[in-house]
Amino acid sequence: MLATIKKLVNEGHYRIKIHAVRHMIEEGFSEKDIIAAILGENRMIEMYDEDKRCLILGHFLWDDKIKSAIHVVCDYSNKKLIDIVTAYIPQRPWWMSPTQRGGKP
Repeated sequence: MLATIKKLVNEGHYRIKIHAVRHMIEEGFSEKDIIAAILGENRMIEMYDEDKRCLILGHFLWDDKIKSAIHVVCDYSNKKLIDIVTAYIPQRPWWMSPTQRGGKP
């Protein structure tokens, strides 16, 4: 599935949903950072098969020295288009690390 997501995003067949835009504004990253996380080295850390969604852990650069983890939730229910449902920087208390869930606030 990850290869299909990368292919569609690389071809420009994606939409960024409002929840992802809200996190971009609040957390200071950009669409370019989301796309870099999807197209770069990454891995799926959760699958939500019933919703045809997955959670991808990727990374982006704040500048040439500072790298940050980012989570991107993709909806792949449309075979021709990926919806980027949300994207956010994993933080406590929701995430203990980029791959380990924490508690609820």
